[in-house]
Amino acid sequence: MNAYEAADFIEECQLEDAVGELSPDQIAYLDEILPDWRDVDAEAMRTEVWLEELNIGYSSSVESATTWLGTQQRLARSGALPAAQRVRLDAALPGWLMA
Repeated sequence: MNAYEAADFIEECQLEDAVGELSPDQIAYLDEILPDWRDVDAEAMRTEVWLEELNIGYSSSVESATTWLGTQQRLARSGALPAAQRVRLDAALPGWLMA
């Protein structure tokens, strides 16, 4: 499992927990292996993964990169993208918001 997949997994666990779909055993297991799983910002985790890949000029999945970029654009347009993250995106991907 790569870091992007881990972020997806954590986010799914958070969503399932929020609607009561995780059993007490599943929650206990998650607490054991990922003590802060409820507090992980999965989108920020994915952003870090992609920015790391961009810094070395490599993207493992065009489809995933496209999905990720679309999410960043939506967040920026809605005002929900943190300013520091926007600065990093501007530096790593000039013109990213217009793509």
